[in-house]
Amino acid sequence: MDFIQTLVFGIVTGSFLIVATLGFALVSRVDKFLNIAHAEYISLGAFLTYYLNARQGWPIIPAGAVAIVAVAILAVIVAKLVYAPIRGAGAIVLIITSVGVAYMIHGGIEAIVKPGIYSFDIGNEKQYDLGLFTIGSHSLIIIGLAAATVLAVHLILTRTAMGLHLRALASDPSLAAGRGVNIRKTSAGMWLIAGALAGLAGVLLGLQGAINTDLSFEQILLIMSVSILAGFGSIYGVVAAALLLGVAMDLSTLVIPAGYREVIAFAAVILALTVRPEGLSGSKLARREA
Repeated sequence: MDFIQTLVFGIVTGSFLIVATLGFALVSRVDKFLNIAHAEYISLGAFLTYYLNARQGWPIIPAGAVAIVAVAILAVIVAKLVYAPIRGAGAIVLIITSVGVAYMIHGGIEAIVKPGIYSFDIGNEKQYDLGLFTIGSHSLIIIGLAAATVLAVHLILTRTAMGLHLRALASDPSLAAGRGVNIRKTSAGMWLIAGALAGLAGVLLGLQGAINTDLSFEQILLIMSVSILAGFGSIYGVVAAALLLGVAMDLSTLVIPAGYREVIAFAAVILALTVRPEGLSGSKLARREA
């Protein structure tokens, strides 16, 4: 019984990691650098929702929706003003710049919301006893939204002109430009999607429990672990990797203290990459995806 219940917890954790990592993987695939500030976008989404919901009295749905839109717009603005002018300088410069962006966002959050532990004003979570396990209403929402997000990203990438342009830009920017792809518009669309995903991840993070102003450091480590395990640049491999790590971390609490669950994520990455260095999806598949 404990095993099944903990497995369910792992699926919920993995569902959150899917949403948290998809935007990061999209930027990695299209703009070819690791956006360290992505975790701060998640933190911003969580605290904007908290501010509107707990301090201003907004219902959680409109508060979360405004937070998602705000983070998405901010991601586009930062990309245009900060990343676009130095894109030709290379991935290392972009990564270092993203660290600076992360510090700026983190400082802005702490200037408005003082360091501490906070939670959404959403009342007590309803629990549903399904026999072999119990699951809460917030957990069901997280799983459902993660599934809907994966479907939405899949449809965008495979059924829309934006998705076609993103795939072309990811494969060969010069060739894409030569074929008439509007690089600036496509890049802005990519950042809008990535920012919205980060904002949604922030809302889901708050639904899981209390949030604090230092949560982004832990999140970026987990996000990068999922990305490494999936194979950097792979969009669909993120789903399998996130669920695998989420389940591994929570099942580990059956035998080790819960405080060490993140260590299991890093151990799983090391073990997996020792056997399969290209990640779960494989390098060839990663080149075809997204």
